[in-house]
Amino acid sequence: MEITVHSSMCVAAGNCGVVAPAVFANPDENDGFVELLDAHPPQSQWQAAREAEYLCPSKTIQIDGSAIPPRRPGSESSDQFAE
Repeated sequence: MEITVHSSMCVAAGNCGVVAPAVFANPDENDGFVELLDAHPPQSQWQAAREAEYLCPSKTIQIDGSAIPPRRPGSESSDQFAE
């Protein structure tokens, strides 16, 4: 998995840091704008990262070059999460 964050699109909603705190942060010193902590998270974090991508209101988060907007995690087959 490879995560890209388009920082200029971020609206500091904070959803990403809530659902995937090991992958994203929304530090106060950055006014809550997204900070990518791990562009290549372990498989144990993939579901949370995909949920963060889905919940992002500004579509700032892109995973594996996915189309924007992404599909809701779990709505497709589990094969999507295997690499």
